[in-house]
Amino acid sequence: MDPLTHGVIGVALAKATGNEISLADAATAAVVVGAVFPDIDIIFQKWGDCVYLKNHRSITHSILGLMTSSVFIAFLLNFFYSDFGFFNLAFWALLGGISHTFFDIFNSYGAKLLWPFINKKYSLSLLTIFDPIFLISILGYIFTTGNVQNIFIAGFVAYILFRLAMRMCVFKYLKKNLGKTSKKISLLPSMTGLFRWHFILEENSSSIVGEKNIFKKNVKIIKKLDKIQDEVLKKVSDSNVGKFFADFTPIYHVDEELADGIIRYVFIDMRYYMRDKFLHHAILEIDESGQIITSSFNPYSIKRASIIPEGLENNRNIFSRIIGV
Repeated sequence: MDPLTHGVIGVALAKATGNEISLADAATAAVVVGAVFPDIDIIFQKWGDCVYLKNHRSITHSILGLMTSSVFIAFLLNFFYSDFGFFNLAFWALLGGISHTFFDIFNSYGAKLLWPFINKKYSLSLLTIFDPIFLISILGYIFTTGNVQNIFIAGFVAYILFRLAMRMCVFKYLKKNLGKTSKKISLLPSMTGLFRWHFILEENSSSIVGEKNIFKKNVKIIKKLDKIQDEVLKKVSDSNVGKFFADFTPIYHVDEELADGIIRYVFIDMRYYMRDKFLHHAILEIDESGQIITSSFNPYSIKRASIIPEGLENNRNIFSRIIGV
């Protein structure tokens, strides 16, 4: 979720636990700072897109990272709230940090909760990164009291349940009408509307990407992507850029193109689609001798390339077998 929503969640958490909504309240300050702090991993952007996106929602969002961060936050805040106690500050900062990771898991990007022991992003794919209804319900809770406050609490719970019901209904519809031949159905919140759901149907020879509006009967088919041979897919996935991309997204497709003696493999992150384009890509190009000439991660735009170094001899052996030299 976005930093604003995380900060608002921190304030709501402070109120729910009986603390005063004021900077003078040490517990409130600690829980709000803790709730926004995990996104400090934006500093990795200094070293480029690859380093940032490889580490985003990883180190600082994990249980180990949250515990370490809470101690660091307590150390800093102790200069301003020394009477409150170091361990009390750490506790409230940790509570705020847990809220951050918890709600990040609700969207399709997910978070590496168990890093470094398990290198997997956990995701419930229920909420969009920014959800105005979600945000308004929390703000309503913060700024109201009594029965009105209870209405916002009920509205918040009802909205979460509504989204869960939407997801279940769309999944059931896809399973019944389109998923009879599918090996796997992936369902994610759409980037283009609160009541639209993005889906990927994985079949034996292709992947179908589409969108379903909960209030419309028909589905919209966005793309049908033909799969490359399993043997080739395995080999390109063993490249450094392939391993990087598989770590970045659990749902991807690889296209194969041939032009002027160059084999071009385009990795496509199928989770995010907007303005008639997928958001994230990677590119691997190999010449006739098996030499890698391009190995790049292309986030946000196919034209925005960050080089992924490949080991020459190892990868030459891998790709010479692909092109038969």
